[in-house]
Amino acid sequence: MNYNDFSNFLNGLSGCELVAIASFLSFIIANKLSSDEINILGSFFSTLGQNLSTIASTISDD
Repeated sequence: MNYNDFSNFLNGLSGCELVAIASFLSFIIANKLSSDEINILGSFFSTLGQNLSTIASTISDD
């Protein structure tokens, strides 16, 4: 599965399904990590999301 396929998959989900998947993945990722490791990953993914949103806002879909 490439990034486009994954993006299309996520785009087809409802808001509730997205929240459920995100919560499930959070629990799985955090299961064996320290609080510092969880904090670093959380900060990284937040920054990644903000950067993707910034890039998306500058792209024209013409």
